[in-house]
Amino acid sequence: MSAPTHSHSGRCHCGAIAMELAFTQPAEDMQVRSCQCDFCTRQGSLTVSEAAGKAVITVAADQLTTYSFGSGTASFLICARCGVYAGVIMADGDKWLSIANARGLGIEAFRNRTGTPLTHDGEPTPDRLARRRTRWTPTEIRYTL
Repeated sequence: MSAPTHSHSGRCHCGAIAMELAFTQPAEDMQVRSCQCDFCTRQGSLTVSEAAGKAVITVAADQLTTYSFGSGTASFLICARCGVYAGVIMADGDKWLSIANARGLGIEAFRNRTGTPLTHDGEPTPDRLARRRTRWTPTEIRYTL
């Protein structure tokens, strides 16, 4: 497995949520996804992640709002100040996994990409968790005041 060598960074509109991403693949080779659930389509999400990569989320703790729905197995990260949907996190034992909303975070390398439409409606929870473990990015979360 290759070490992550392709770095990307982005932040919500006001800067309260920032993500630093490191992937093993260049942006043009990565799958960009467009979830077709009602929430993501309303947000215009365009998400990226890589299980061999690494993400660091830095967030002003007093500006973070989370939202969970459906199976309740993940939390959407939404800036309480500017309203941007920045990404999604999931606890996996004592670790975190995430996907980044490249559109919401303004990550330039993915700006002109078109997302592959995906639908996960009706996916059994064990299958959903297993899929995320193979696709989502290992993540460190840092809270600031």
